[in-house]
Amino acid sequence: MNKNKILKEILITLLSIYFSIAICFSVTESISYFSLIVVFIISFIILNIIFPKIVNLKLPTNKEKFNKKELIVYGLIIFVVLLFAFIAFYPAVLKAADTPSQWKEVQSGIYSNWHPFIHTFIFMKLPSLIYNSYASCAIFELIIVGAILLYFCYFLRKYFFNKKGTIITLLLVILNPTFIKMAMYIGKDGPFSYLLFLGTLLLIEIVLTKGEWINKNSHKILLIITSLGIMLVRHNGIANVFLMFVLLIIFFKEKRLFYTVTIIGLILFRFILYGPVYNSLNMSKDGGISELIGVPMNQIAYVYHQNVLLSKEDQKLLDDLAPKEKWEEKYRPANFNPFKFDKEVKKRYFIWGRENSKEIVNFYIKYGLKYPNMYIRSYMNVTSPIWKIRNQVDFKSPDTTFTILDSKSAAVKYTRGWYERYTEIVSASPLNYIFFSVGTSLFIIVFSIAITIFKKRKEWTSYLPFVLVLSNTLVIMLLITGEEYRFVYSQIICAVPLLIYALSLNNKVKRSDKND
Repeated sequence: MNKNKILKEILITLLSIYFSIAICFSVTESISYFSLIVVFIISFIILNIIFPKIVNLKLPTNKEKFNKKELIVYGLIIFVVLLFAFIAFYPAVLKAADTPSQWKEVQSGIYSNWHPFIHTFIFMKLPSLIYNSYASCAIFELIIVGAILLYFCYFLRKYFFNKKGTIITLLLVILNPTFIKMAMYIGKDGPFSYLLFLGTLLLIEIVLTKGEWINKNSHKILLIITSLGIMLVRHNGIANVFLMFVLLIIFFKEKRLFYTVTIIGLILFRFILYGPVYNSLNMSKDGGISELIGVPMNQIAYVYHQNVLLSKEDQKLLDDLAPKEKWEEKYRPANFNPFKFDKEVKKRYFIWGRENSKEIVNFYIKYGLKYPNMYIRSYMNVTSPIWKIRNQVDFKSPDTTFTILDSKSAAVKYTRGWYERYTEIVSASPLNYIFFSVGTSLFIIVFSIAITIFKKRKEWTSYLPFVLVLSNTLVIMLLITGEEYRFVYSQIICAVPLLIYALSLNNKVKRSDKND
């Protein structure tokens, strides 16, 4: 057996293990090992049949010359779908507590950085100056989304598809019912996901042009603006940007100076903004420690929920936060937020998280060593909404992520009715597992990595386009508990270009920007 066959079998085995767990794992029931084995065998056989064919698949060579007038056609398609979204969900889609909190800041002029101030100011305050309504914020965000999608079409035409293939790919993205709703979502997770999407496209361009893409000043500015957006629209975005630039510095030595200066400048800017500037305006972010211990707290809650015998000191530590009845009442296997944001617990929790951090760490390590199986099970529970390939109603319908504002307009009710009927049709079809499951999108991304590994092996630059979306997924899995797909919506929209990229690696694609 040659190295290619060995590598293929290793990749297929790993993908089959992942797929079988993602299908069979249940939060509320014990794992059925029989089902796990059956799904593994079936997926292993199917992947052995289709993986070589997919790896050897040749995307159609684009022989059509790009005409900038095509952008009008793509723009009209995007405009129609976004207009439909605007009417269906007028004036906007909100996050129950987050968006009203930010809107209160906009109206009062008293800001905090709990929700990133940059997002509040750019995406809410500035639009409100034109028209003081959620609708103006939605329009502003739709313009940003539309511009990024138009760039996506240009990207597809430039490197991969003809006009027809570009339109089909665009429709695959924007006719997803999740896309239509998220386009009208007024919250930091939407812009953040689209900036990650744009950043992923830029990384693909850098790799495909062997680093030449960054030679143009306009491209440098675009990369810097995109990186700034990722860093400032969500607090955890700094981790994604930092990792991206570290890899760019390692992989592209000829541009090392530019990438080094850029990341240092970005970090200094963020440090000054989050430090002296925000402190002088009394806008520092509180509660950071309690955010960081969300996943460990869920694991502790799981141990407590299993009626494990605790020492008196450990029992007192947990009782100081809340009585056992409260732990029982608010415990959710896949979400710690009901406990963390309980009205009776919330104020004590944020103080408790800071003052008892040492005790929490000691407790966490002690019972993790004593009951590792419980910690593993709990971690799988709380991260399952991200990686589990599931029907949307297994935990909560995605609708519970949002507050959809009512409207008396007949046009809104009529259009929203069409959206709901369309969603029902999609939900009743196999597309349900593609459009409504972030776990499926993550599997497609991992599958794309497997294709890249098989095709390129030690060409490490080939893996660079995956860094933003996967680093964000990892950060969410480590820090945030919750069943809301808005946190990792970037998986859904990044899966398409990353799969296309992986499939194209053996194709001859345009490697230069000379004809832009």
